[in-house]
Amino acid sequence: MDRKARPHTGTAPHRDSGTATAASSNTSTTAVNASMNMPNSPYATTASPGAPPTAAPAPPLTIRLAIPTDTPAIAAIHLASRQVTMPYLPPQRRTHDEVTRWVREIVLPQCHTVVAARGPELLGYAAVRGELLDQLYLRPDVRRTGIGSLLLAAARRHRPDGLSLHVFQLNADARAFYAHHGFRVVARDDGSGNMENLPQLTLRWTPASVPVPRRGTP
Repeated sequence: MDRKARPHTGTAPHRDSGTATAASSNTSTTAVNASMNMPNSPYATTASPGAPPTAAPAPPLTIRLAIPTDTPAIAAIHLASRQVTMPYLPPQRRTHDEVTRWVREIVLPQCHTVVAARGPELLGYAAVRGELLDQLYLRPDVRRTGIGSLLLAAARRHRPDGLSLHVFQLNADARAFYAHHGFRVVARDDGSGNMENLPQLTLRWTPASVPVPRRGTP
């Protein structure tokens, strides 16, 4: 979901925060997975001769503020999530490098952005601009695991007086996700104000409609 309803300038990709899904790029995830198999990796394990191999425990999941070095992974999550979860969108015209630049120059400077991370691996992100939840995307392989709810809870802690967001009417999964968390439809438009020209809804959450989850709740 994107900004408050206003025409897009074309300088940044349209965001539908209703996605609550996304995936990292092959380069970023491959590098992370490969590093975990390196002998000197902090996640590598050793076993005595003849003993069956043991798996290293997964690093804990954390929700933290985004940092500049997160930008390539955030861009990959954004692109892959939209491709996998919103197949009705027009073909993606922007490259990974272009979206990375948008994240670095627009999203991080203008938004309160948090990421869900497990060790060095990013699983999702949320960006709040003012009272607008501008972005919430997850890697498709971690959907329905509670990570989207954790990111949303972090966004609501940042704006405890209320949040708004925009979501495409076609995005049924996102609409159900936000309805479950107390968001209600407050406006509709015909899509003339977004780059995709797709009808969208404006949703609103206030503390009166649902309590703000405590830190750590799914």
